[in-house]
Amino acid sequence: MTGPVMAETIPDKSGQIRALLETARERHGLIGLGAVVATPEDGIIALAVTGERVRGGAAIQAADAWHIGSNTKMLTGLGWARLVEAGSARWGMTLGEIFEGETLHPGWQDVTIEELLAHRSGAGANPGVLWMTGAGRNGDPVAQQRASLVASTLQKAPAGKRGAFVYSNLGYIIAGRAMEQVAGTGETYEQLMRRLVIEQAPQGAGMGFGFGPPSAIQGHKGGLFGGLRPVGTGPSADNAPAFASAGTAHISLAGHALLLLPFLEGPQALPDEMRRRLMMPYPDAAAEYAMGWGVQTGRDGKPVYLHAGSNTMWLSQVVVLPEPGAVIIVNTNAAGKQADEAIRELTGQLIGWAQENDR
Repeated sequence: MTGPVMAETIPDKSGQIRALLETARERHGLIGLGAVVATPEDGIIALAVTGERVRGGAAIQAADAWHIGSNTKMLTGLGWARLVEAGSARWGMTLGEIFEGETLHPGWQDVTIEELLAHRSGAGANPGVLWMTGAGRNGDPVAQQRASLVASTLQKAPAGKRGAFVYSNLGYIIAGRAMEQVAGTGETYEQLMRRLVIEQAPQGAGMGFGFGPPSAIQGHKGGLFGGLRPVGTGPSADNAPAFASAGTAHISLAGHALLLLPFLEGPQALPDEMRRRLMMPYPDAAAEYAMGWGVQTGRDGKPVYLHAGSNTMWLSQVVVLPEPGAVIIVNTNAAGKQADEAIRELTGQLIGWAQENDR
């Protein structure tokens, strides 16, 4: 697919965004901030970064990749939708069908892929602590770790009640394994995402995409005696690798924004039925979550799709506005109260900025 990448107006408008970022970074004592605004018609209309890749280090560059945490989830949903499009999967598939021949507890047999992607499968919030700190980091290939975790999970009764909303990283890990299973190609989730999502995206989308901690920008955590300390770029700077489908992706601001533009109506939009499936509240209109997207109603009464992602070391906020037709992303390389406040403040400002610039 091809389409717009950069609007000619980006320098002037980026300066406006940079001023907001610099004010917020100083006010909230953060290390670095970045933001982007894009529209289906013009691509990137504003992109700015400020601050340091690591406290006391080099300045953040516009093309640097940021960890996006659970904002990976909407991409996992898109990966399943691409498998449906290719005829390898279908909506409504149950775990009993997907993992046919494997030992499943009866409580999992009829759970559907939609229930996994909408956090209504009965899965607990996360894998157990022993897996997070031990088995998930034992050096085995990531696909083997994922398969082992999912197999052991599905052999036991679900931790929660099917149909009840419980935000579940574990459910998305199961969904990632389900993608591997139905694809039938031997590809890992990570390989499938590159083929089905990144390679089918518009020109420029996916720039800087990968899994695990980014190589340049470091995340920061609160230190024992206060302040923010860098976490490096090694394994301890992220969740276990098999967590990928729930939230270990990194990507540049431009690559991320362009990857999300097809969720909006426009020249590069996803097929109508695919977008409807991915962005429709599940199981009904009263729900506030779709397939990797939070669904809210803005002050103007119009729908807003949003999601936040953090592995406790970075924080990324995504907002998609069908009207006026804009993607907004705000990232910071820290987590905690100050980061939360800065992201909320900037998101509100940029929503207003995007609406104002549409007039």
